[in-house]
Amino acid sequence: MRTFTKALMLCAIMGCSVVYAQNAKQSATAIPVYQQEKPIIMVSSDKPSFVIKLKSNPTTGYSWFLREFNSSLVEPVKQHFEAPTDKKLMGAPGYELWTFRAKPAAFLVPQQTTIRFVYARPWEAADNSTQVVFKVTTTKKE
Repeated sequence: MRTFTKALMLCAIMGCSVVYAQNAKQSATAIPVYQQEKPIIMVSSDKPSFVIKLKSNPTTGYSWFLREFNSSLVEPVKQHFEAPTDKKLMGAPGYELWTFRAKPAAFLVPQQTTIRFVYARPWEAADNSTQVVFKVTTTKKE
């Protein structure tokens, strides 16, 4: 019986070690996420991708639109809506997640650029819409 208990404990410890190693690897390769409250983005050549997370409620007709970015330094990769975790609340806001990647040219020398979004309804004039600007700084990791 003791041998079985020791074997069971050893399996539990080894299983936990594997899970811990996988979680550590995932967090080390995780893409940094920036929000409106933190509009300063630092991008290094070893981690050229980043995500911008914007509060959104498409049930109201509003969406975030990418209005300005330097296409020679950064490129949009994808955009998707993340629903709220509480599915019981009809019409509750969620988040739009925009993934960007800095191009190799962005790391030749340290550079700064901006990414501007507008929160608007597509059928209305964007004059009074909400805008948010993120400042992106690139650095070369050596």
